[in-house]
Amino acid sequence: MNDSSFDIDKIGGIEGARLVSADGGVIFIKGDIGECAYVVMHGTVQIREGGRVLETVEPGGLFGEMALIESEPRSASAVAAGGTELAVIDRSSFEHLVRDEPGFALMVMRLMSRRLRATLASGRPVLDDPPVGTQKRNTG
Repeated sequence: MNDSSFDIDKIGGIEGARLVSADGGVIFIKGDIGECAYVVMHGTVQIREGGRVLETVEPGGLFGEMALIESEPRSASAVAAGGTELAVIDRSSFEHLVRDEPGFALMVMRLMSRRLRATLASGRPVLDDPPVGTQKRNTG
């Protein structure tokens, strides 16, 4: 297990849905409203934006967690790379894991830190610019 994966046996103890997807199956699309995160049980998932693969998530890896933390639309798309089985982590299960499993909470923080560093190193904007006309002006 590396810094961005979690003991999937602990996830297996959480009651929740499983999602099975064939190669190329879309898990979610950038801009979707997220209501769950996922842990890869078997297979791999590619996190994509603009036709580029940003990250490949392997067994034990978590993705989609940002939507549960800040209730914002998905920042990228997720697509199965080969057959996959995912544990679906709803908000209640996610909050339980963060609260009751210190290893899970630390893994989430490390994962988000690693992804932020990768974003900064790539030169991609960390935050989208606000729509024109919504910027606050300094009126002194």
